[in-house]
Amino acid sequence: MGLRIFGALVAVVLCGYTARRYRRGQLRRGEVVVIVIVALALIVAAIDPDLLDPILGSLGFERGQRGRIIGLLVISNVFTLALLFRGFSRDDQLSEEVGNLVDYVALKRLDDRGWNPIEGGCAVVIPAYNEEDNLPTVLKEMPSEVEGLPVYTIVIADGCTDSTEEVARALGANVIRRDLRRGSGAAVRLGYRAALKSGAKVVVTLDADGQHDPTEIAHLVKPLIVGDADMVQGSRILGSFEFESHARKHGVRVFARMLTTLGRTKITDPSTGYRAITADALRHLDLRQDQFYVSEVILDAARKGLQVVEVPITMRKRASGASKKPTSFRYAWGFSKAIVRTWFR
Repeated sequence: MGLRIFGALVAVVLCGYTARRYRRGQLRRGEVVVIVIVALALIVAAIDPDLLDPILGSLGFERGQRGRIIGLLVISNVFTLALLFRGFSRDDQLSEEVGNLVDYVALKRLDDRGWNPIEGGCAVVIPAYNEEDNLPTVLKEMPSEVEGLPVYTIVIADGCTDSTEEVARALGANVIRRDLRRGSGAAVRLGYRAALKSGAKVVVTLDADGQHDPTEIAHLVKPLIVGDADMVQGSRILGSFEFESHARKHGVRVFARMLTTLGRTKITDPSTGYRAITADALRHLDLRQDQFYVSEVILDAARKGLQVVEVPITMRKRASGASKKPTSFRYAWGFSKAIVRTWFR
């Protein structure tokens, strides 16, 4: 009797879930019909279980009240999970469409303002969210030339609410202002698009918080110029870095081993945003992660057969302000999801 009552309660929950999502326009009529059928089946099983024996028996559930209710609960959960995953997929699609529109407007604004990129040069892409205090130091340390290539910077002001955009433009950087904040991965992806459009030969990415030393760009670019690599990752493990929390330190080791195994490429520092890549190699990458994008870049490059190497870098303390990164647990969870999504894609 207890299972019959529980089945009826599940039916009520399903009906409430369906009504709420249908009013919000998140379910189609066909999906509503399927959920209602499952809910009605649960109610029927609670009132008169014998009516469902032919259907449940053909699916392998034993005759009896316990078997009927368990069978219906399994079927209802399968349908519910399928609809939830469908909803997530539709949300991701809508997010991507909105993001593409925002990126189009941002690039159009850049073209309308007029900019003079250096074809065949080294484009340095810097994603920035409210970094008005740290960005001046980063831009002032930027070399004007590296390995014979003229350097120009592209700062992506990712939904900034401070004067990051004005500061970067005053210091001579090309600035892409995106009105909607989507994350560092989406910002880097937008910067990559602008760099390829400008005819860059090499594209470098580094953080806007002062942790990466712009004077070390040559160390990352040189292997690309001499043909030893298609993409170069900066590694604080091979170089030096300020003390980090024990959780983050151990997390770096775990994810380094994971990416080394999955990508079949030796990786010691899986979370650095300091890297250089040739334009030809960049065109082969399929990047979709809006936030935890570093693992995606490494895995996708390795699986596309690109030569990925690491060089030592210096990881400094953040110049000022608070870190934009989430807590260690949330960072590990997001990083793990990015790896799984990229791998199965």
